[in-house]
Amino acid sequence: MSSEFRQRLAAAQARIQHGSDERTAGADDKARAIAQEAARRGRGGPRQLADELGVSEKTISQAIARARNAPGNSGRTLPSDTLERLLTAELETLPPLPALQWKALAWIVRGTFIDAMWVEQPGELLAQEVADAELDAALEPAALAEACRAFSRVQGLAVIDACHRDDLAALPVKE
Repeated sequence: MSSEFRQRLAAAQARIQHGSDERTAGADDKARAIAQEAARRGRGGPRQLADELGVSEKTISQAIARARNAPGNSGRTLPSDTLERLLTAELETLPPLPALQWKALAWIVRGTFIDAMWVEQPGELLAQEVADAELDAALEPAALAEACRAFSRVQGLAVIDACHRDDLAALPVKE
């Protein structure tokens, strides 16, 4: 098996694990919310919640037990959509590039294996990928590489994310 294939499998497995971890954290958060509301309501609270939520009292009891056994802090101090909101906000701070350059960059990103090492210097690594790609001179590869080098860390990650999601409409276009 090729190294690239193994890396792609590892990246896919990491995404699956991340999803599983998020699902578990969400279930723990839900259980804590139910337990806190039941406690706030006092005696009869679990029964009231069961009626309001349309579930059995046993389901409420299981949620309360899960909350009791869940880690005290799920490791979250920020809302779960913080990363998406951050990346969206960073896209708004990018300097505009011609639409063809964004398309070329997206093509490069989708053909590149991006792992955790990219967190350190995404702009520089994007610039290196642009320099290695055989782009048409009309795309001004040197200018595109220089624009990538100028990205802040979070801007670079936001660009990579937008390119992977094929959301080029979110990138600012120079007319």
